Parts: sequence; C-alpha cells; structure tokens
Amino acid sequence: MAASYAKPSRTTPMCDNVDDTFSIKCDEKKTCKDDCKPSSAVEHWVLFNMPYLQGDQEGKILRALYDLQYQFDNVDAFIVGRVLNKVEKVTHALFVRFPTVEMLKDYYKSEALSRVICSMLPHLYGEIVIDYVSATGPLDTNQKDPMCATVTLLRKKKDVCSGEIDCALHSLMGAVDELGFVKGFTAGSNVFIRGDKHFTHGFASYVKTVCELEKLEENSHYAKTLHHKVLPLSCSTVTVNVMAFKPIKSCL
Repeated sequence: MAASYAKPSRTTPMCDNVDDTFSIKCDEKKTCKDDCKPSSAVEHWVLFNMPYLQGDQEGKILRALYDLQYQFDNVDAFIVGRVLNKVEKVTHALFVRFPTVEMLKDYYKSEALSRVICSMLPHLYGEIVIDYVSATGPLDTNQKDPMCATVTLLRKKKDVCSGEIDCALHSLMGAVDELGFVKGFTAGSNVFIRGDKHFTHGFASYVKTVCELEKLEENSHYAKTLHHKVLPLSCSTVTVNVMAFKPIKSCL
C-alpha cells in the first residue's frame, strides 16, 4: 500500500491561484566555476498537528519517525522533533533530504513509511507537506548533539513573478552566508509530489543550537532581508523552529 499523508490543515487563509513555475532569473546571482558549485537535492518537510501527543507515546512516535532514516540507503540528512515556537495546528516537524525526486517518490511508496503513518493516525489531526529542490552543501544531522532548524513555507502572491521571488530568496541566502554559524540554507519551489498545494515555496536554515537559532532570527541583516524583500511577496506563510529528537540510549 502506498503511503499518503492525511488531509492537511492550514494556518492562514487560501489565496488566489498562482503560477507555480520556479525559475532562476536573478541579476545578482554570483558566477561560479563548476568545481565550486554545490550539489542539488530535494528537501522534504512535513509539519504535523499532533496536539495530544505527549509522554511515552510521543517518544514512541518520534522514535518510529527517527528510525525511518535507517530504512533507506539514500537519506542525506534527517531531522524530526517537536516544534519550539507556538504555531497554530503545528506541533511536530519532519525533514528528510534525498539526492533526487525519484528517490523521494520511492520513499512515499515505501512500506516502512506506511507502517509509521498507521501508528501515527490515532494522534494525527493534519499536516502540511512541501517538497522543493535546492542547491545544498554537506549537512551532518547525525552529530551527537541535536541540531536545530527553522523552515518557512510561503505562498507567493498572484502578481509576483517566479524570478522576483527567486531573487528575494537569493538575497536571503546572501544574508545567511554572512553568518558563519549557520550550517546550511536551502530554498526552492514546491514540486507538488504529494499533499497540499497551498504553499508554493520553502526555505530553511540549519544551526547547531537553540541559541544560534535565536542569533539568526535576531540578526539585523537577515531580519531586514526577510521582512522587506521576501515576506512582502507572499500572501500566506508559516514558520516553525524545531530541535532534532535524539533517542536516549540505555546504559547497562
């Protein structure tokens, strides 16, 4: 049986239909020789609404999601955990990076995912799913200490062209690149493989600690670029901060 996520819930009202094509048309884009270009990967983000999940049951569900990464040979990065900030109808988040869209499609159809979803259904009240292709660099999510991430999903306004939002996201990437503590930044347009078709774009930053996450959000250049260049192009957004779940190993 092919796995499918439940009917999604939204945190903001629907907007008019938009052109979902994403193209790179930014004059500010820096040139780069072939040997310094980052590779591309597909970022899979799911925002879950499981408001009554807690205690041992929460630990079991998060562990089941956490163990998914070991069922596939082609997972490049993986984060699952509880959402740190207060967001309506979003309590937990899952991030998986695959080298190709085809590998993500195989993941969607896998029995391993189906089994985990079945165990989640009694607790699941909806979720938001987005998949986007982005240039990526190495990201070690298997480090001993839990990593943190912030992801924003947005729906661009009807009158905003794809090149315009691409340039805005490129400017945001430039602001992030100035911060040496950020371990990775990705952005792209939704390829709409599964789930809701409300959000058209997503972008995410990855850091090592909650303190670094706060430093990112408080950085004046990052905040100015986000609020003056990126968010004005959207008619609907949701942002979540998440700390990676790490299972506790028992000591004999």
